[in-house]
Amino acid sequence: MQLVENTNWPSMTRLILSASWQTAFHVHYNRLPVLLHCSHGWDRTSQVAALSQLLLDPHYRTREGFSTLVEKDFLSFGHPFHTRCGHGEGKNEQGGDEGQLSPIFIQFLDCIFQLVNQFPDYFEFNPRYLLLQSEHIYSWRFGTLLCDSEQEREVVAGIRQRTYCMWEYLDSIPDLINPVFDRATSEKAGDLLMPLL
Repeated sequence: MQLVENTNWPSMTRLILSASWQTAFHVHYNRLPVLLHCSHGWDRTSQVAALSQLLLDPHYRTREGFSTLVEKDFLSFGHPFHTRCGHGEGKNEQGGDEGQLSPIFIQFLDCIFQLVNQFPDYFEFNPRYLLLQSEHIYSWRFGTLLCDSEQEREVVAGIRQRTYCMWEYLDSIPDLINPVFDRATSEKAGDLLMPLL
């Protein structure tokens, strides 16, 4: 356990969840707008914005809603999957900067994993759904999480025309549905999820 703590991964997970909860709290209870912006605008910003919406809105806790959330807050806003994951680049090839590698999306999935474990009745998908996404970031089997921007995916690489969609694949696997999910309870609650940090 000490080895994991030494990576600072658990503390980063707590910080991201805490920032997300604070954001959602101010939106929900104080009815305040919140401006989010990390140094580049596409790492912590996407993580905190998406997690806050997940805490606030039960729609994003469904498979359809979750794919919409990722498409909106990571893909459309230009999260640099290629740069952060090092897709296809060896050490310093093509001007690659190793300092740009960072498991931002994996951290995001881990935060959701923590929420799914704390609130299993509130999520339509199970932890395996998240695990498969984490595997397919690096599998190159689907074009969904490739490239650094929407323009690069659509115009330069033509990814959607040349690859399969990860969301369609995940939706085709019935074992990824959470058997204890209760849509009525999730929607009726309508309140902010309050994770243990």
